[in-house]
Formats: sequence, structure tokens, C-alpha cells
Amino acid sequence: MPIFNPGSPVAASSIQQLLFKGSSLNFQLTTDQVLTKVYAGSAYIVTGIYARQRSGAASVVCAGGVYDTAAKGGNAVVAAAQSWVTLASGIIVNAALAALAGTTLLTNTLILSLTTGSTAACTADLYVIGLDVS
Repeated sequence: MPIFNPGSPVAASSIQQLLFKGSSLNFQLTTDQVLTKVYAGSAYIVTGIYARQRSGAASVVCAGGVYDTAAKGGNAVVAAAQSWVTLASGIIVNAALAALAGTTLLTNTLILSLTTGSTAACTADLYVIGLDVS
């Protein structure tokens, strides 16, 4: 999706944008949940990851990370210890990014992989914001 930026000296690649989105992810599952790529590039730097509850109760005893390879492999963009317990109606969770997030050029599709699933039913959308540096 091109960014229309008329007359601005700022390159489109230096503007933060939505890179990946996960819709109605099940926070009870501990299996990989692949996020959908929504930007047109091939390389990126993550600057933020946010979650918003969509349905169910508040998340209970829920933790896990975001990775760039299946089965919790590759780079951990968000550590496995990330708590999603505060995920509830009207609450946005701002995930703590691993140190590599702002300094490592990434190219793979991101994956949510929980270490501990919520004991209560809970679905949420996950938004990955960053820079397209293709």
C-alpha cells in the first residue's frame, strides 16, 4: 500500500506504518499464529507492537512472544516472558520489544507464539508498527 505524501521531503520509507496484523488471534492457543503482512516491502524494523481485545473475558495467566520463525525460533521480537494478562475490554497492551527490534533488519513474516495460553477465552488483534527499509 503506497503512502501518498505530496510535496514532503520525507521519504515514505521513513514513515512508521502498519507492517503486520493478526486478526482475532486466540490467546488460549500455544501453537504458532502467523500474522498477515500488510506492507508492500521486503525488509523492516519493528518500532511497536500493540494488542487489542476483541472478544471473551479478560486474559488470565497468559504469556508469550512474537518471533520471525516458526516454533519460537529465529529472532524474538517480543520475549516469551511478555505478559498479556492485562488484555481486556478497552485496554491496549503495548508489548515490550526485545533490544534487537530497533537494530535488526528483519525480513520474515512475524508469528505470535504463546508460552502459556490464557485460561479464559480471549481473542485479540495484534498490530505491528515499524519502518519499511526495503
